[in-house]
Amino acid sequence: MSEPVAPTADPAGAREQARFRSRVRMTRRLEALPLVVALILVVIIFQAINGLFLNPRNLVNLLAGFAPLAFIAIASTVMIVMGEIDLSLGSLAGFTVAVLALLLSFSSIPWPLAVGLTFLVGIGVSGLQGLIVVLGRVRSFAVTLAGFLLWYGAQLALLGPSGYIALRRPPINELSLARVPEAISLAVVGIGGAIVVLLWLYSCRRTAVANVSRGLAIRAAVGIAIVAALLWLVTYLQKGGGVPVIFVMVLAVTTGVWVLLTRTALGRHIYAVGGDLHAARESGININKVKWIGFAISGALVTCAGISILSYTGGADSSAGTGALLLAAIGATVVGGVSLTGGRGSLWGTFGGAILLEAVGNGLNLMSLSFYAVYIVEGLVVLAALLTDAALRRRLAAQ
Repeated sequence: MSEPVAPTADPAGAREQARFRSRVRMTRRLEALPLVVALILVVIIFQAINGLFLNPRNLVNLLAGFAPLAFIAIASTVMIVMGEIDLSLGSLAGFTVAVLALLLSFSSIPWPLAVGLTFLVGIGVSGLQGLIVVLGRVRSFAVTLAGFLLWYGAQLALLGPSGYIALRRPPINELSLARVPEAISLAVVGIGGAIVVLLWLYSCRRTAVANVSRGLAIRAAVGIAIVAALLWLVTYLQKGGGVPVIFVMVLAVTTGVWVLLTRTALGRHIYAVGGDLHAARESGININKVKWIGFAISGALVTCAGISILSYTGGADSSAGTGALLLAAIGATVVGGVSLTGGRGSLWGTFGGAILLEAVGNGLNLMSLSFYAVYIVEGLVVLAALLTDAALRRRLAAQ
């Protein structure tokens, strides 16, 4: 391993690198700021209108109910960052719901096998669409639009004349109701938070060029405050039943996909393909392979959404995985700052966008508004996010 170059060897270069890192950090903060402000405003407004919004039981229900939207939004983010669009995510989620419900209706099939087969179906179907895109050189918009109709029709065929398959097999039917014991939640947050803070401080120390001690002290204080706030939140949620297991699953999957996108060569290739297809090809990236893997990852995430939907609804019907869920997921990616042109976006931004839209829907339901009002408000939130993102990009381009 080569030794790091001392800052004194090239003071001008070191200063330029420091300024570049500073601009990158400022850009990330500006991109996250509108989402954070929107979340705070939503909490304040709904709590002022209806004092039940911050009730621990309501918050627990919110975290348990946003899993389908989060999984679809993560899948959509992978596709959009890669420069593609998948319009079949909603209907494919509904199809996996029907597949899993049908498999679980046979008592001779163990539930792990049923889940595994459902993942194979989800990955295989999405991978098939990816093959058509990369080998047939057909736009993903057209292929997945056909898939949207095809898999919804397959879902209805599996449901049969009754249009419904009940779920009576544990633990799938109990997943949305399962809660993590408080002791385990506190231990994971405390130990995991301490590890993350230490890794963060270590990375900051390696990249810092000036005011190292002061910067580390500030970051340490911020990290400790965040961990303390999370520990308090776990204790508060325990009053409403505890942290939902399915929410922990969403966190785990989001973390795994984030590591894949930001810490592996495949993730860098996905961003490169979405950012500049010609430059990616010139640099030797296997475009077709990257795109096919992206579709396969999307299929696995959609299957996670299908499992959460089935657990939450207690059965499969024709309303599972509708187009409205897909549009809300795409809205969450936009609200989270993911660029629709590809090559730019944060998975955690999408996670926050999903929480924001779920919080808006939850707050409006507490107000007993009609379902169309929920769609109208969510549409306005997405539109505001688009306008804010465009304004930020113009400001950054002008600097």
